This record gives sequence, C-alpha cells and structure tokens, in this order.
Amino acid sequence: MSKTIKAAVIGCGGAARIDHIRWYAQHPDVALVGLADINEDAARFCAKKWGGKPYNDAEKMLKSEQPDVVSVASPVAKHAEHTVLALEHGAHLLCEKPMAPTLEDCDQMIDAAERNGRILGVAFHKRHNVGTLELYRRLKAGEIGEPIFGRTHWTMYAGKDGGFRRQLATGGGCFQDHGSHWIDQYRWYIGDVRAVQGLMKIWYPDAHEVEDYAVATLEFGSGFNATIEATWVGPARSHGQLEETYIYGTEGALFVSLPPWTHYEPPILRQWIRDGNQWIDISLPTDMLFLDHYHYKRQIDDWIRCVLEGDHPKATGHDGRKVVETVLALYQAHDTGQKVTLPLKSSPDIKAIFTRLRNE
Repeated sequence: MSKTIKAAVIGCGGAARIDHIRWYAQHPDVALVGLADINEDAARFCAKKWGGKPYNDAEKMLKSEQPDVVSVASPVAKHAEHTVLALEHGAHLLCEKPMAPTLEDCDQMIDAAERNGRILGVAFHKRHNVGTLELYRRLKAGEIGEPIFGRTHWTMYAGKDGGFRRQLATGGGCFQDHGSHWIDQYRWYIGDVRAVQGLMKIWYPDAHEVEDYAVATLEFGSGFNATIEATWVGPARSHGQLEETYIYGTEGALFVSLPPWTHYEPPILRQWIRDGNQWIDISLPTDMLFLDHYHYKRQIDDWIRCVLEGDHPKATGHDGRKVVETVLALYQAHDTGQKVTLPLKSSPDIKAIFTRLRNE
C-alpha cells in the first residue's frame, strides 16, 4: 500500500533529528522523501539513518521531490525564507519555534500560507505533552478555581558554548528559545498577553551575543499574571535541564516538572487541594514500547492528521506571531526600562538593543 503523504525536512540539525525526521520516517501514512541542509554531510547522515534523499539546496529538493508537507528546522534567521519557499512550492508547513526573529518575518510567512491556501503550523511541542495537556484539562475544568498567577523557571546549562542559537542573527537568546514555549503555554491556558515587563543580561559576552538570562512578567486581560525565568548559565540538575511551572488558583494549584526534551519518561504533575492543604500526584499515560505518549511523536502524528483532514494545528502561524511579539516586548521593556503594552506596532531594533545590552 502506497504512502499518502510525502514529507521533507529543511535543516538536519538536532531539532530536526529529535523533533521531526524520525517521526515522519515511522508514520504509516508518510513517505520521507527529502532532507536538505547546507551541510550536506548532516543531510546524508539523516538520510542513511531514517531514509529520504539528501540535498544541500532546499529549493532543488522542493522542485525534485514535490513534498506535500515540509518541516523547517533550520536556524531561526532562515525560518521565514525557507517557510515562504516551501509554501510557494505548494507544501503545508510546520515551522520550528520560535517562528522567526521579527514580526515582519512572521507576517511574510502567514501571508504566503494564506495566499497559497496551505496550512502553517508552529512546533510548540508542549501542547502535545501528556503532562501539560492534563494540566490544561484540569485548569479549564475549574479544578483550581479561578487562575491567579503562574511561575515558570527553565534552566538549560549551556556554559560558554557558542553556536547559532547564541548569535545575534538569531534575533534573541534564552528567552526567545525557551521562554517562547511558556509564553505559548500561558496563552493557551489563559488568553492573550496584555503587557510585558522584565529584564535580561548577557553573563558570558565572549560566547553569547544575545541574552543568557531573562525574567519577564506577563499581564493578561483577565488579571492573571505569569513570571517566566529562563537561563543558559545554570545551575541545573545533573542532566543539564530544570523546567518547572506552578499555576495558582483560588481553590488550589497545579505543578508540572518536565524532563529534558530527549527523555522519554513522563513529566511529574501534581495538584494542590486547598481544602485539606495537600499535594496529590497525578498519574500520566506512558507507552515506553511505542512512545505514543512522547510529545514529539504526538506532534507529528497530529500534524499529519491536520493535513489529511484539513484541520487547524494546535499552534498556528498566528499563535507563533503572538509569541514572537511577546518576546520582542520583553527585549523592548528591558531596553527602555518601561512596561510594554501589546500589540506592538512593529519590531524593535534588535541589533541596537543587544549592542546596548552588551555594554551594560
């Protein structure tokens, strides 16, 4: 029986290998046809391991393979270029987060999807995590009453390492990379962000051109507030990552601790019951044989379902743009020392902001 969907991936680095390629390769309705990376050795490595034809040119791959769906997992600064290119070639597009460095890039991507009648999704995989899904269900069911505030801390120890994520061309650092996930989560749980304030720092300027520490307070229209703290300078647990969130309500609270993104164990989820003043552990589904609980597999499975059924993905291009806007608002808030109200009229001058940050 022939495969229904032809899939390709642009960018063959860590995110592509962990988040996208392997799950396309094992999906029963997908034929993995093409892998493109300017480092053709990376494309060849992935093709040898998971299938598909390697290319060092994305446009050549799109013309030759004519895929139905494409995942873009190239460096953030190339997301808009590669996304628009694939959409113009008729593919539905799943873009890695963050969507792009600027609002103007996001608008180009959204416009290309609408103009070509294609689906544009953003890979906020935490919307597929069994722990955050259960947290969302309990929150929406009113099990902790009216949500009051949230608190998220994320440390991923990067030390003084470089790489594209630490370069100014990316358009941001740890808050753009990690904070974007939890901006999306809080928007999913609560609604749109109304205002942003906070601060950031570059602790290792010899290695990092962008922030390696940031903390932001997000204000929502409902009166809910959330604090997100993200850092690359640690310390973290022995596995190099610490990611925890508390959400407090009038009748209780929820807590989730997520394992590193490459680990298969389920998150830790707990609920605090105000009446009785006790925390209870919540059991989560786990399938260590087929990994049906694993968020990256669930993300690609749902993405293919959306394409086959013509449905909207859990995180759309418009969701991705809202997250980018909030990240940029934090950068502007630090730079000006003032609370920034959304929406933004345009993207701030990121290069100028980080030049000033490095001189602080």
